[in-house]
Amino acid sequence: MSHPEFKDDDEIIKSLREKYTPEEIEKLLVWYDAFDEIAPLEEDLPKIEKKVWESLQTERGITPDEEEEEIQGSGWKEWWKQNWMMLSAAAAAIAIIVGIASQPQNKGDIESLVGIPQLSTKEKSLWETVTNVGKAIQEVSLPDGSKVWLNPSTSIMYKIVKGAPTREVYLEGEAFFDVKPNKEQPFHVKNKGLNIMVLGTSFNVVASANTDKYEVSVVTGKVRVNYQEDEDKVNQVIITPQQQVVIQKEENTVETHDFTVEQHTHKQIWEPITLSFDEVILDKVIEQIEDEYGIIIRTPNTAIRKCTLFGNFKNQRLPVIMDIICSSISATYQIEGNEIIILGDGCQ
Repeated sequence: MSHPEFKDDDEIIKSLREKYTPEEIEKLLVWYDAFDEIAPLEEDLPKIEKKVWESLQTERGITPDEEEEEIQGSGWKEWWKQNWMMLSAAAAAIAIIVGIASQPQNKGDIESLVGIPQLSTKEKSLWETVTNVGKAIQEVSLPDGSKVWLNPSTSIMYKIVKGAPTREVYLEGEAFFDVKPNKEQPFHVKNKGLNIMVLGTSFNVVASANTDKYEVSVVTGKVRVNYQEDEDKVNQVIITPQQQVVIQKEENTVETHDFTVEQHTHKQIWEPITLSFDEVILDKVIEQIEDEYGIIIRTPNTAIRKCTLFGNFKNQRLPVIMDIICSSISATYQIEGNEIIILGDGCQ
């Protein structure tokens, strides 16, 4: 997902990269991080400013004499005054971006939660872990061409090897899968005793070690759901489009439900819809989406509802529609319970 709120910071970072090397920027980050430990006294600021300037100039290969000429020519203090906010903002932005990108994933914890057998160091290197740490749905493309949309606070571990007998994904949380068909290589979604097998279909899964039940809802195709809490009893059921299976862990029971038009007046959140609008304000588009899915969409900044949209969505799912709409009006969205919140500055 894009983050328009970082737009200005991205421009700053781009500007810095044009002038300085990664090593120079790293020095800036080290300096910036130091402020977290101790706040410098006001009288120490000139010394700090000069130290950072000297450090950057040294990294650029400027000798003391050349540095003196540059300082006298342009005035390092004037330069610093002009660029202080830019450097501070850039350092903060880089720290945030690096923090998100390099946030360590505790694979050991995830492996334990989802029930992955003990892996050797070599085997672990074959697995990838993705965790959605944001508040919007995150799209992930798997090596085989399948796609997964992760709800907030959801993790997947996957190892999809070309030519292997199966494609395996371990899930902790809630995700929607759109699986690329391959009869020679069945696709499995697992979480401890849960094993969902498909050849090519789309379905939603709620599978967490911290809840008392599993849920699998099929949008297209057919899936086979196995649940084995212990060696003595195995539950198996096959579900087709517009069906859901609910597995109660403690009771070790499996129930199947139908999502028929008579039972549900609105589409499930993962069902695709077709929308078309030409010069329509966002307020009207929101009404259509709410009516289709029976959800609530809030806009804390009411001005954003005045944005004019052009769009033609044919058989698209809600996360895709929200991504495109938000991208077109420089906004973002978050999911809080059963509500979607669109955040942005609005349009003139």
